[in-house]
Amino acid sequence: MRAANYVEETTTSIAGTSGDGAITLTAISNVPRFSTVFGTQATQVRYIIEDTVNKKFEMGIGVVSANVLTRTTPQITWTGAVYSDNAPSAIQFGSSPTAGDIRIRMSATAESQGIVMGGINRSILSDANWSEYSPSGHWAGDTSLSNATMVAGREYYVAYKLECAGRLQGIRFSVGTAQASSNIKMALLSVAKTGFPGQKIVDFNTVATTSTGIKTDSTTGTWTPAGPIWLPAGWYYIGFICSHAIALGGKDIGNSIKMQTPLGLRDGYGVGSTCYATGSYASGIPAAPTLASSPGIESTGGANNFPFFGLKVSP
Repeated sequence: MRAANYVEETTTSIAGTSGDGAITLTAISNVPRFSTVFGTQATQVRYIIEDTVNKKFEMGIGVVSANVLTRTTPQITWTGAVYSDNAPSAIQFGSSPTAGDIRIRMSATAESQGIVMGGINRSILSDANWSEYSPSGHWAGDTSLSNATMVAGREYYVAYKLECAGRLQGIRFSVGTAQASSNIKMALLSVAKTGFPGQKIVDFNTVATTSTGIKTDSTTGTWTPAGPIWLPAGWYYIGFICSHAIALGGKDIGNSIKMQTPLGLRDGYGVGSTCYATGSYASGIPAAPTLASSPGIESTGGANNFPFFGLKVSP
């Protein structure tokens, strides 16, 4: 899920019965809009809709795509008389409101005001020492990595917990077994309300995996969209797909600290395992991955292995 400051729009067109559906967004002069910050690709956000005339209010989770907000999960509503936070229905704001009467924005919500741990994912020595940029608490310059063999053309998703907000400026991983002419495509994704990978945030550059060792991508100007990219603290997924069957450095979860993920503990998820789905290297990581209710879990040598990906995130 993405977040940003001072994003606000209005509307003159709302679909559905009396305006309880998708909202066509209209820019407000001199105010950044959703597409200004996130681009036009589908992006999961927490929205606030306010009727400034009739004093109605709705907060929830939705998807913004090409200047249209689809309200997928209304969470809190105020009808002008009734306050509801128990699975409320979408508010009817009218199908053709006057420009300026309805305001759609991103703003801090009560549940978002938790404690954010400082000092993690921040550089204290130098940019060269990537061991300071910890992927979910596992990467610590560990030289005893277990190689996890990746199947060519398969979409993999590994959870990543960002402990403090900052600018995403790079990604790092280790190749244990290389292949001639091999490459890897990577992307960062939000977490959907199901706990599975949600909307794609950024495509990193394609990186050659023709030799072993540490690989990095910090050429932010050629990312899609171009970085650096501001990220709030929270959970994300790193998606990747390999052109050939290479091995990436990681850890056997049976012999290391186990990490809970947004997937909980169902069927072995939630302890650092990497889930996967059928994919296509040519297509790369999709904008909105489709995973089965019980996707596969990467398993090598009888034990679950998960590769390490470090993100470089700085204030």
